[in-house]
Amino acid sequence: MANQRISLIQKLVLSIGLFYGANGAIAAPGEDSIARGKQVYNQQCAACHQAEGQGIPGSFPPQKGHTANVFNASGGIGGRGYLAHVLQYGLTGSINVEGTSYNGNMPAWGGSLSDQQIADALNYVVTGFGNKERLSGEFRPYSADEVKAISGKNLSGKDVYQLRQVVLGNQGQGSALSPPTSQSVAVSDATQMASEVSLEQAIPKPIYAAVQKTGVVERFPSKSSWPGVEGAHYDALSPDGKQLIVSGFKTGNVYVMDTNNGEIEGSISIGEVAQGVKISPDGRYGLAIAPNQGIVAVIDMETLALVKKISVGDTPHNLIFNTNGNLAYVTLQGGAALAVVDMETLTKQRDIPTPGLETPHNIDISSDGRQLWIRDFIGHVGVLDLDSGKVLKVFKVGAGHGGIDVIPNSRYVATGAISASQVTVIDADSLAIVANLDVGTGPHGVRASADGRYLYTSVTADNLITIIDMASLKVVRQEPVDGKFPFWLAVPGNP
Repeated sequence: MANQRISLIQKLVLSIGLFYGANGAIAAPGEDSIARGKQVYNQQCAACHQAEGQGIPGSFPPQKGHTANVFNASGGIGGRGYLAHVLQYGLTGSINVEGTSYNGNMPAWGGSLSDQQIADALNYVVTGFGNKERLSGEFRPYSADEVKAISGKNLSGKDVYQLRQVVLGNQGQGSALSPPTSQSVAVSDATQMASEVSLEQAIPKPIYAAVQKTGVVERFPSKSSWPGVEGAHYDALSPDGKQLIVSGFKTGNVYVMDTNNGEIEGSISIGEVAQGVKISPDGRYGLAIAPNQGIVAVIDMETLALVKKISVGDTPHNLIFNTNGNLAYVTLQGGAALAVVDMETLTKQRDIPTPGLETPHNIDISSDGRQLWIRDFIGHVGVLDLDSGKVLKVFKVGAGHGGIDVIPNSRYVATGAISASQVTVIDADSLAIVANLDVGTGPHGVRASADGRYLYTSVTADNLITIIDMASLKVVRQEPVDGKFPFWLAVPGNP
C-alpha cells in the first residue's frame, strides 16, 4: 500500500512539470476570467459551498479562508496543483476544516466543465471571499492549458484524498486531514464483495442508472450502456416504461430516450441545466426543473416540444405527482417550502411551508397520498401531513443531500447521503430510524423495485449500484457501473 501511494504521488509530482513549462510561465487568462468564474461558481458550486463561500458546517466545507490556506501549502505538488486536481478529479474522504469534520464526496468536474471553466472557477475561488489577501505570494491566474495538462489521468477522488495528505502534511492551519478509520475500510471491503443474489434475481425488470461523469445511461441487469446524454443527471421513466427522460448536467438540455434501444428521440433546451425530471402518470407531460429561472418546464411527450414554463418560486429542485396526477409537488430549495402545481391548468396553486427543512431538495409521496417525505440539502428528512399541512417530524440523517424513496408495499422510507456512506431506513408507522446501512461512499439515488423487495442505491464515489434486501435490511449485492459517478436511478413501477 505504501509503495502504491508513493508511486501515485511520484506520478502526480512528475506531472506538475506540465503545468508551468521549462521557465514556469503561465499564459494569463482574459481579464474577465474571474467574472466568468463567479458565474460558474454560482451555477455549479454555490448550492453546496454557499454564495459567500461560507459552506454548510458538517456538510460542505467553506471556501472562505480555507482555500487560501490550501493554496499556500507547499508539500508534494503544492496547494496550487492540488486544487486543480480537486476540481478535475473530485475529492473523497474525511477532512477537518477549522475544527469541523466533513466526510465528503465532491464530484469530479473534469468532463462536466470545460478546461476554461475550471480555470475560471479556480481563479474566482482562490481570489474571492477575501482569500486573495491571505495568499502568501503574488497570484498567477490558472489557464485552460494548465487544467488540460492534468486531465486524462486515471485518478479518482480517493487518489486526490491521498494527494492531500502529502500537500498539507501536519501544517493544515485548521485544514488537516483525518485519515479513514480501519472500521470504514473494513465496511467498504465487505460491501464490495456482496453478491448473495444474482443480478437477474435482484433486478427482474430493467432499471436505468444516470452515470453523470461518463455521460451514459446504463440499463441493468443487461448492463447495456447508452451514450449521448452529456452529464446524465436525473432520469425518470414513462408509465408504460417505453420512454426515459434524462437531464443533462453539462448541456442544459433534457433528453428523451427509447428504452428499447437507447436511441435519443429528442433533445429539448429549457434554458439552463435541469435538475429533477418526471413524467406525469398519464404519460402526457414531462416536467423538468430549471432552478435559476425558478420554473418547471413542461414538455409534451408526444411532440417532444416545450409547451410551457411554470413559475414556481425560489430555486426549485425536484418534484413528485400525487396518485391521480392532477397535482405536482415541487421542492423549493431556496424557499423553505413546496410549490403545488395544478396539472390541469399548468399553473401554480400555492406554497406549503416546510419548517425545520430550510432547503427541501428531493421528495416522495406515501402510497395513500396523505404524506410527503422530504429530503433536504444538509442531512435531514421530514414528513409532512397533507391534510394539516404540518411537518410531523424531522430526522437527522447522513450528511449532505440525497434521494428519498417511500418503499412500495412496505412501512419503510429510505434516503441516501452523498457526503456519507450510509442509507438510512425510517419506519413510517413509528416515525423512527430503524437502520443505517453501509453501502459505499457517496450514496445518492435510491429507488426500490415495484414490489418493494429490493432497494437500489447509486453509490457515486465507488461507482456502484448497491442492492439492499428490504426484508432483511442487508446489502446483498454490489454491481459496478460502466463509468463514473452514478447519480440517479429510474425504476419501473416506482416513479
